[in-house]
Amino acid sequence: AVGFAVQLGAFARAEDADALRDRVRAAGFSAFVEQVRTDKGALSRVRVGPVANRGDAEQLRAQVAAKVGISGMVRPHP
Repeated sequence: AVGFAVQLGAFARAEDADALRDRVRAAGFSAFVEQVRTDKGALSRVRVGPVANRGDAEQLRAQVAAKVGISGMVRPHP
């Protein structure tokens, strides 16, 4: 089943992604890093979730924005 996740950023440097993931985890969210290949090379995406539906994802996005100060984008996941 496809769920949704909140994407907070995509980084060329894995260390930058890991640092953001750890910061978001410290704020109490289940964050993870996902490696993706693009035509610009490999990127590390930082996402929070996943959750089952878009409404929950929008709520999660608002909570992360309030606590972490980053307003992410809701994306289908996986």
